Parts: sequence; structure tokens; C-alpha cells
Amino acid sequence: MKSRLIFSPNYDFGIMGLEKLHPFDSKKFSKAWSILLQEFGGKLSGVSSYVTAPVNEEALGVIHSKDYLASLSESKNVASVVEIPALRFVPNAVLQKGLIEPARYATAGTLLAAREALESNIVFNLGGGFHHAFFDHGEGFCFFADAAFAIETLRAENQLSRNDKVLMIDLDAHRGNGFTSFYENDKSVSIFDMYNMQVYPGLKQGDPDDFPFIIPLRSGLGSAEYLQTLKAELPLFLESNPEPVLAFYNAGTDILASDKLGGLNVDYDSVKERDQFVIDLLRERNIPTVIMTSGGYSKDSYKLVADLAAYLIRAPSSY
Repeated sequence: MKSRLIFSPNYDFGIMGLEKLHPFDSKKFSKAWSILLQEFGGKLSGVSSYVTAPVNEEALGVIHSKDYLASLSESKNVASVVEIPALRFVPNAVLQKGLIEPARYATAGTLLAAREALESNIVFNLGGGFHHAFFDHGEGFCFFADAAFAIETLRAENQLSRNDKVLMIDLDAHRGNGFTSFYENDKSVSIFDMYNMQVYPGLKQGDPDDFPFIIPLRSGLGSAEYLQTLKAELPLFLESNPEPVLAFYNAGTDILASDKLGGLNVDYDSVKERDQFVIDLLRERNIPTVIMTSGGYSKDSYKLVADLAAYLIRAPSSY
């Protein structure tokens, strides 16, 4: 399998002073890309595709209600999605340019990554992973349900059938409540989600026997137990879902010990080990895969994004 990267400098969020209002590195996408440019130089262009335009509102209608998309023209609703009340006083044009447009570019990137993944590739979109977006609203800094958007767009184009098996491996520290809301009753989409049950959005309600691979973890878990759980459970999930046509991997870096929101206390090298373990499993099984950055709210998040991309590029089949 070949490895590919998807990127746009327009992924960066552009609200002045955003880091003072939210523990988010708004430039982490371009910072990660700069590391890759320094290491790989011209070789990077040979394994990369660039997002040249954001997804438009009409296209987003495949996964979001018209009323919700229209509501984002009001600053108070944008402020609610990113959970920064002060932004309700910022002109909406500024929020469209600084927050909504980057999310549209990243959503377009996830679709592009999915298209390229179906050609037997592992494709890393250095953005996206907006797993808290629902049909009729956004939450948790997630405006658009990019993975669901990619799935439904490919289904509409007959690039995926309704019976094709699709996997979501969500290792962001926060439970992917938005993505699950789209596919909880769709037997063609199977979800593996290891999450901190003691942070937003909390413990998934219901009988755990009905969703054995949505796995709650406790705050402060630590590296050893995290990796032990992952290495025991993820192979079982893959064995339970043979011959998938496409997989998505939410490689959230907010499990890192220094992250202000994740709370799982996993050290830097163990986050790298997690990513490499997941990628190696998927590669061994020749599963076309889309990787997304998802959450990450520490000063080292961009470095982990670059580390994962570099691991993919160094694979012998990448060039």
C-alpha cells in the first residue's frame, strides 16, 4: 500500500488571540507541514495532494440540515460550536474567514483523502476528524461531520455501496458522539472508540454489550494500560469486521499527558507507538485508510502530527 498526505495552508484557524480563549494551537497544521518540508524537501510533493477549494454549502447538504448550515451565519451559533462565548461579539465575516472556511477546507481534505484511499492507499489528511458534529448542530469545535460527509458523498457517487463495510477507529480522547449519531443503526459502519469517559461528552449510555468496541477509559489511565487495552481490543475489532472497503482513523493527539482537555496521561513516545501500531495493523490487512488529526490541545500536538506523517512517508512503498 502507498502512503499519501493531504494538506492545505488554509487548514490553519485565523482568529487573532484564539489561543488566549481556547487551548488550541491554531497554526499546528502548517507547523507540522513545515517540519515535513524540512525533513523531506522536494520528495514531499511526490506523496502529497493539496486541497484547492473548500467544500461548499450545497455539498454539505448530504450530511447536514439546511437550517444548521444557515445558522452559522450568526456569530452566536459559531461561538456555541467552539464553546467560546466571547466570539458572539465578533463580526460573522471574521468568523467565517477564520473558523468556518478552514473547517470547510479540512472537510474537503477528508473527502479527497477518501477518494485516494480507495485506490489502495493509506492517506493522511493533516486536518479534519470533526467527530462531534451532528446532522443539525455542531459541538466541541466541530462544525462539519467530515468523515460522515466523505462516506455519504462516496455512497451518492456509487464509489461505496450501502453494503460496503466501513470502519471508524477513533482514538481521540473524547468520544465521537457526532459520528456515532449518523451510523449507530447502520450495520455497514462499525466503530471502535477508546475514550475518556470522565470528560466531554461523557459515558455512552446504554448496554455496553450492544457496543463492545466503544470502550470507556478513566482519567489518568497512563501509557502502559492505554497501550495494553488498545493492543488487546483493536485486533479483535478488525477480526470481527473482515474485508472492510475503507477505514477511517481519528488519530487525536489529545491523549498526550500534557494535553489540557484529554486527561488520559499518555506519554509522547506512547502516542507515537499507538499510531504506528494502528497503521501497521491496517497495512498488514491491506485496508484502504483515511487518517485525520482530530483533537490535540498541547504545544506538542503538531510534532506528533508530523511524526505520524513521517512514519507513513518512510514506508518503502510510499515513493
